[in-house]
Amino acid sequence: MSLTLSLGILGFVAVVFIVSLGFLYERSCKIVKQEAIEHATHILENTALRILTYVEEAEAATESFDELILQHSQPDSLLQYTQRVVELNPNINGCSITMEPKFFPQLDRPFSSYSIRMDDQVITEIEGEYNYYEKEWYKKPTDKGQACWTDLYNDFNKGTLSSPFPIASYGKPLYDEKDSLIGVISTDIAITQISQMVLEMKPTPNAYGFMIGSDGCYFVHPDRKKNIKKTILTPTDDNQTKAVNELGNEMVNGKKGYKSIRVNGMKSLVFYQPIKGTGWSIGLVCPEKEMLAGYQKVLLPLIPILLVGLLLMALICWKIIRHFISPLDLLAAQSRDVAEGHFDQEIARSNRVDVVGNLQNSFRIMLETINRHIAETKRVNEETERRNTQLAAAHQLALEAEQRKENFIKDVSLQIRTPLNIISGFTQMLDAPAKFQLDEEQDTTLEAIKQNATTVRRMAHMLFDVSWKGERTMYDRSKEVEVNAVIEDSIKDFNDRQPHNMRLHFMFNIPNPLYIHTNQLYFHRILRELLINAKKFAPNSIVTFTANIKADMIRFVIQDTGPGIPIDESERVFEPFVKLDNFSEGLGIGLGLTRQHVINLGGSMILDTNYTDGARFIVDIPNE
Repeated sequence: MSLTLSLGILGFVAVVFIVSLGFLYERSCKIVKQEAIEHATHILENTALRILTYVEEAEAATESFDELILQHSQPDSLLQYTQRVVELNPNINGCSITMEPKFFPQLDRPFSSYSIRMDDQVITEIEGEYNYYEKEWYKKPTDKGQACWTDLYNDFNKGTLSSPFPIASYGKPLYDEKDSLIGVISTDIAITQISQMVLEMKPTPNAYGFMIGSDGCYFVHPDRKKNIKKTILTPTDDNQTKAVNELGNEMVNGKKGYKSIRVNGMKSLVFYQPIKGTGWSIGLVCPEKEMLAGYQKVLLPLIPILLVGLLLMALICWKIIRHFISPLDLLAAQSRDVAEGHFDQEIARSNRVDVVGNLQNSFRIMLETINRHIAETKRVNEETERRNTQLAAAHQLALEAEQRKENFIKDVSLQIRTPLNIISGFTQMLDAPAKFQLDEEQDTTLEAIKQNATTVRRMAHMLFDVSWKGERTMYDRSKEVEVNAVIEDSIKDFNDRQPHNMRLHFMFNIPNPLYIHTNQLYFHRILRELLINAKKFAPNSIVTFTANIKADMIRFVIQDTGPGIPIDESERVFEPFVKLDNFSEGLGIGLGLTRQHVINLGGSMILDTNYTDGARFIVDIPNE
């Protein structure tokens, strides 16, 4: 019976094993192949992203100088712009700004400024005379009427500054305010670094990468004879013409995917992906045999091992079944109960010292361990859920506390305004000479009330603005504001504040009148706060107030000859509720709030740490 049962079990196991092995082999091949495909696709995508970084850097550099060129289109300026583009962008090989013929009437020939990176230097010059306007980097963007990339070309022009290796260019047409073409700005990237990235794609030993342009010509290929001269649309193997043509059309049309074709007589998978915005496409050729080579090497030694294992299994089955067939029934029944999920049953401890006894005792220990793990897992899940609930509640309390704080500040600032307006009204009424005659002491008291009411009003405005921090990132700048009027109001606020004998020197080199689009309320608060701040913290100093136009900005400089601000505190003073002197007047939010107003108006504000005779603040407001 043992032999019959053993042979029956072995025969059944062998059939199931062979069928399962075949199924697993097929599935494993698919899984390994799929993993290899995913690996190759990942390599291809990473390379495409690295190339796209070069492309986007060139595009961003071209776009960033567009407005400057239109505003300062002089030969010297254009030479500086091309040099700055190459200097600031290490991955850019060259930059040219070529103007339309006779754009500069003072010149007797066409003008083209060109900068190129040579070793560690950037060389800039006015290019020699040749027909710029028929070159691909000029003609393609002007024909399209928009910025675009050219395909790879050799940049050699006799008698001119040229790149020693092939380049691709991103050209953008330049139009004046009448939408008339005035020239083209073009940035170049060298193919050498891109070529290295493409050729480094080697998921398998004989895999290789390649790159084509928008017309199908090879940019990069291990066979350098194909670069620029050959196209993917004209394969040499007539049997593969259709498959390769389909691949070439897919790549030229900017598609992404992979195809199975024969390359050099070897069945291969060709992965391809476009480079966004360029018309270029990169590909990766991987022989299918190599993609499964590792798996097949592991599989071959397993076949004799499996055959030996089947023979050993037959012998072991015969011996075990013959010796243990009868006492296994009880354990089998208990095992079925456990397999069905009845983990709460008890398995008696066996006193047998043979394999069955050990198996039963081991099964008993395993069941106890499973029950302990189940209980521990349940406890951990309950504890995790409890802590998550506590964290969620704590987070909600923090949000509510933050909201209550902001609401409290808003409410306090609003509550202060009503009695403050009443106090201000009465002080103005008492200050009217026609109604009340005040002696010197009363006049001094009234002046102190007015000053303190003004101070409290400023604090109320600051608290109200602080309560909106994070909710308003920009102010309404649609209305025209007369700059000189705001300056005069700010100077009046300075003069109205004690001490009245403090000197203010002001120099304004701006037109009168000068209108800009900004927010008058916050524009006035910026200048007023900086002037009053200088008077408050440097009462015995000289305050200087200047205004000048700098390019597209109006620059205001407020400086004093007071104690100044230490360099190590130059940024901390802009933090909310920070005071360098805890006994001084104020809430410690004026400077930070003022800089936030400047930023929300589209400008910038800094503390000039190079000025050591006091404190100097520089504010730039857009001159729009």
